Formats: sequence, structure tokens, C-alpha cells
Amino acid sequence: MNKQSGFTLLELVIAIGIFALLGLASWRLFDGVVRTQQGAGQHERDIRALQRAVGVIERDVWQAVAGSVVLAPGHLQLQRSHWRNPLDQPRSERQTVSYRLEGAALWRDSVGEGTPLMQQQKLLDDVHGLSWRVFDRQRGWHSETAGDTAPLALELSVSVGRFEQVRRVLLLPGVLP
Repeated sequence: MNKQSGFTLLELVIAIGIFALLGLASWRLFDGVVRTQQGAGQHERDIRALQRAVGVIERDVWQAVAGSVVLAPGHLQLQRSHWRNPLDQPRSERQTVSYRLEGAALWRDSVGEGTPLMQQQKLLDDVHGLSWRVFDRQRGWHSETAGDTAPLALELSVSVGRFEQVRRVLLLPGVLP
């Protein structure tokens, strides 16, 4: 009696088919995880860029000199003072800061008192819409500053990238709660 042990050709084909299906399912799962991670990473970068830009605007508004906010359609300008230098000492000179939308980019322009050098900083790309409003007790919310009253608050509404509308309301200096 000659008894051979081993696998038949049919058993080998079935085993290879099962391993191929498991490999394909594993590849699809891995590809889905990688795509999800890439999407989450891009979303995180977009949020960080937006947070950084809004943080710069907040800092400038909180350090604004009372009564220096000038708002015209699509343009905000203010003077800031008492920001910290690299040695953490307060500065005494004023700095004029303005924000403008050029194309799809939000720009911050700043020039110090007594210096002709203007610094330009791109805050955000892919901006779909930008609007500013100020609030004063006499007229409420409006899109331009009036010469007779100092605004109490500033509102920023921006649509950027996948964020349809982000709205921030900031109290201006010298306003008591």
C-alpha cells in the first residue's frame, strides 16, 4: 500500500483564493485608514491656520489704543500699543495695523511709529468672505466707524476653506463689562 499525504490541487487553489481575499480586504482597510488620517491631518492644519490668524487679530484688538479703530468697507485699521518685546518689556511706541483682503488672502500690514518700514504678513489663504462690524451704543452694529462715538466691540466674520462662517466678537479696550 502506497499512501501519500499532502494537499490536492483543489485544496491549494482554495487556500490561495482565501489568502488573496484576506489580503485584498486588509489592503482596503489599510487604504481607508490612511485616507482618513490624511483628511484629518488636512482638517487639523486648516483649523490651526484659522486659529493662528484669529489669535493675531485678537491680540491686536486687545492692545488697540482706545478710539483708534477705523472701519471702512473691507478694511480695518487700528493703532496698538504696549505690546511686549523679546525681553518682555512693554513698548511705548504705537504701531498702526491694518487688515485687508487681497484676492483670496487675508493680509496684515503693520508699521511702527517713526519707521518707514511696513511689515506685511499673510494670515490666511483660501478666504471666501470677510466682513467686519463695530458696535456702539448709539447706532448698534454697523459696517463703518462714525467719528463721534468710539466703538465698544468688533465683530469678525470669515469664510475660509471648508469653514463656512467663523464669527468672533471682541471687546475693545476701555470697555467696562
